[in-house]
Amino acid sequence: MSSRYRILWNTLSRIKFDKRLIQKCNVLFPKALPKPAAIPCTVGFSLFTWLGFQPKLSAEDELIQTIKHCVLFIQRLQYEKAEQLLHIALRQAQQIHHEMGITYIYDVMANLALEREQLDKAKQLFVAVTQRIMANGATEDDPRVVHLSIKLARISHLKKEYSTAQLGYDWCLEKLRKAMGTNPSEDTRKMLAIAEDWCGRLYVDCNKLEEGLKLMVNSLDLMQSVGDVGQEHIVVQLNDIGTVCVQLGKTDESIAYFKQAIEVGKQLPEMEELGTMYVNLGRAYLKKQMVEEARKSCGYGWKLGAQANNKDIKDEAEDCIKEVKGMNGMMR
Repeated sequence: MSSRYRILWNTLSRIKFDKRLIQKCNVLFPKALPKPAAIPCTVGFSLFTWLGFQPKLSAEDELIQTIKHCVLFIQRLQYEKAEQLLHIALRQAQQIHHEMGITYIYDVMANLALEREQLDKAKQLFVAVTQRIMANGATEDDPRVVHLSIKLARISHLKKEYSTAQLGYDWCLEKLRKAMGTNPSEDTRKMLAIAEDWCGRLYVDCNKLEEGLKLMVNSLDLMQSVGDVGQEHIVVQLNDIGTVCVQLGKTDESIAYFKQAIEVGKQLPEMEELGTMYVNLGRAYLKKQMVEEARKSCGYGWKLGAQANNKDIKDEAEDCIKEVKGMNGMMR
């Protein structure tokens, strides 16, 4: 794909670690940590800490605390520390034969490996998680099995094993569309949206642009109907659909998608890729010979790239500005 219309490859392909990991931990390990008595914190510090008092934790309590610290390190992007602590948590779970805890830790390890693009390691761990839950009674129609299969297909996709990835995506899509007919829950819609988006991108990689665009648009519609999907996902999906429209010569549609992406993205203070979206919009304007609009859009993209100290965005914007000047010269 030309770098001029580079697809951002949306953040759905990167595992988002958030407070829901803590919530999942609480569900898996329902035994709550001991709560201190309701005393003023200054009194608690001066009395209990100075006396060296520490509430005695059970082995499961210690496991829960370790896992929660792992998740906090992941949230802070301290991946090395998280990795080290996950191995400690795994040993703790193995020592007390906490099978559910072992499975959960493997799952967190797998997602962390995928986040760090350690694809072979992520594949091995996701396979281990799948085997463990199926050994515990899960069938191939179980949403957990389908969810893991989507990620395994994605790993094959990222490894450029396109035939394997296609088989995996097709299997998952068949299961999810069947589930939508019987249990159209929000989780099912979300999994279907992810599978359609990733499969659509596989089609784009294989130059099947029309098929890819159709799946990506379907995915966007589903994502917009799901309550807790982050707006950054929607922004990048809009941009990437616009990029495919450009490749297909659907310039008017691409402009509409880029504009939507920018409008939503402007509300997100950490959306560094917004500069690329302005450049993409500028290039689409150039295809329509809307030179002044292209100049403004690419110029603002350069400004955002400079503010973010992002050389790639600045370089793309500068290339776009050169094309604007070249078109201006041709039109005189």
